[in-house]
Amino acid sequence: MVKTKTKRGRKASTTIKAIAGRPLTDEEIKQFVTHYESNGNFPGHKIPCVVTGKLTTCVGPWMKKKIKEFGSVEALLRGYQCRGAIKSARPQKIKKIGKRAEKKAKKESTKRDIPVMPTGTQRPETDEEFREASKIACARPDIYLDNGRNCEGCPNYEICDAEIKKLPKGVAFKDGKFVSK
Repeated sequence: MVKTKTKRGRKASTTIKAIAGRPLTDEEIKQFVTHYESNGNFPGHKIPCVVTGKLTTCVGPWMKKKIKEFGSVEALLRGYQCRGAIKSARPQKIKKIGKRAEKKAKKESTKRDIPVMPTGTQRPETDEEFREASKIACARPDIYLDNGRNCEGCPNYEICDAEIKKLPKGVAFKDGKFVSK
């Protein structure tokens, strides 16, 4: 067996690489710019997004195009946004609802809850309570309107205090009954 030379480990490099999840500091940007000026590429060949921190490979013609687009290497490192960050910044498109979903939504929107009406007996109103209520509104507007805007035939005529209370010509109310004059 022939003995060969032992492999030497890589030298501990002092170059800096971009770390995913965080933007570059001012010192790191200066080191990236000096490395680019001397070697024509970035250390590690990746640059971080300033919004998300995601690393993007930056080599060859694409790198030159981006540097030209941003104006300088430093401007690229300070302002680069990855594709995902640009897409998330755009307003989202609203998807059109399909006909089935539209019909279902329309059907659901037309359904209404009918309130539960109280059942059971209520205590009868006293005459004084009725008078107070009739000052605000007529108790039997159906009779009032059906009789040509007069109260002939209303069972509450005696205790009503409504402002619109009136009888037609030739009719009077005596002893709890409507009589003709």
